[in-house]
Amino acid sequence: MDTERIDATQQALGYKRCELGICHHTLDDAHLETRCPLDNGRHNTPRKLPAREPVGRLDYLPLELVREILLAADVPALTSFRRVNRRAMELVDSLHQYQLILKHCPSVLRAIVSLGAGFIACRVLYETLFTTKCSSCDRFGGYLYLITCSRVCYFCFTWNIDYFPLSDWEAINLTGLWRRDINRLPHVFSLPGRYGPSAEPSKGRTMLFDRRAVMLLKRAGDGQHQPDEYTMGEPRRFMSIISAPYLTHAGQKVEWGLHCRLCEGNSDWENHFMNQFTKDGLVAHNQQHRATGSVGGLGSTIWE
Repeated sequence: MDTERIDATQQALGYKRCELGICHHTLDDAHLETRCPLDNGRHNTPRKLPAREPVGRLDYLPLELVREILLAADVPALTSFRRVNRRAMELVDSLHQYQLILKHCPSVLRAIVSLGAGFIACRVLYETLFTTKCSSCDRFGGYLYLITCSRVCYFCFTWNIDYFPLSDWEAINLTGLWRRDINRLPHVFSLPGRYGPSAEPSKGRTMLFDRRAVMLLKRAGDGQHQPDEYTMGEPRRFMSIISAPYLTHAGQKVEWGLHCRLCEGNSDWENHFMNQFTKDGLVAHNQQHRATGSVGGLGSTIWE
């Protein structure tokens, strides 16, 4: 099957999340473009920037080493560094990885900056965007859990206890640490808005800590901490989640997860309508439909 035939097949078999018509009230629906307008491209000048503009001790290091340092910096810090002066801006904007993230995933960049997600290095984010699998299962991970920059699928971030963040007071009570010490664990600051299926308004900003990191430091004898509600209805589960594409061809192309048209309306675990696939994964999934005889007229029209 040639490339054009494959593309036509995939287009007929699948559709993107935006076509689903369901609002999950994650960071995708938090008006990030208005809340966090990026200034990239607004201050470019045709002249070469003067070398005398200082960037502190980085001035004494080779350019290759400076770039490695910037790639290891967290995204909010990198964004702040861009504002130091024009030379700092030029250094950050010269990072190939940063430019691809900005080009293909500006909403992800805005979300990380808005949440103050200080545990996501630029290089880590870039490498994560090349992955496709959920961090906790074999499904395609169409979302990012921004406290730890992990790919997750819809089912894991709504049901898996590991992706139910803890508040600051819960983290302090469980670990017995002082606030200055608990702040060293992966966390974000939630944005005011509406989250989860209930879309209940959250008016303040809450510190949300990664549950797994906190539980590793949990005091002995406290028992297994279980929240009152840890199913998909809990708004905190949605406050650090944003949909994300995956990069291919060395970052020159971007693809989004696809839902299977043959699974529309299905609620069983394997063929749930919320499952997402890569393009190749969708073709393989459709072949399973054919093998079980559930493909119907659509599949026979495409494949024969």
